[in-house]
Amino acid sequence: MLKIAKSVEYALFAIKYMSEKENKKCSSVAEISESQNIPFDLLAKIMQKLAKGGIILSTQGIKGGYVLNCRPEQISLNRLINILDKKIQFTNCMVDNPTTNDCHRVKNCCIRNPMQKIQNRLNELFDITTVHDLIQ
Repeated sequence: MLKIAKSVEYALFAIKYMSEKENKKCSSVAEISESQNIPFDLLAKIMQKLAKGGIILSTQGIKGGYVLNCRPEQISLNRLINILDKKIQFTNCMVDNPTTNDCHRVKNCCIRNPMQKIQNRLNELFDITTVHDLIQ
C-alpha cells in the first residue's frame, strides 16, 4: 500500500503551526509537540532533519527554537518526503537498478514498465504539490 510516513505527516503539522505563528517567532519542540499532539522525541528528530534540509532554521538560547526558512508554497511535497523519508515507491522494484532482492520477477516482469509510468506520475504530482496546498 502506498503510504506516506508518519514523520511527513508530523512535519506538515509542525510547518503549519510555525507558519501561523505571529511575527515569525521561534517555536520550541515542546511547544509544537504539546499543541499538535506529536510525540516529543519523534518531533525533535523531525525538526533536526528539517533544519538540515534547509526548511527551518534553528536558534539556540533561552528564546531559541525553530522558524521557517522558506514559505510553505516554496516547499514541494517531494522535497519534504526526501528530507524525512525514503522516496515513496509504488512497488518494490521502483528503486534504481532493482535486483532479485527487490523482486524475484525483476528480470522477466510484464508489469514493471506500466508501474514505472504510474510511479513517474506520482513523482510529478508530489513535485507540483506544495506544503501550502496541504496545510490550507
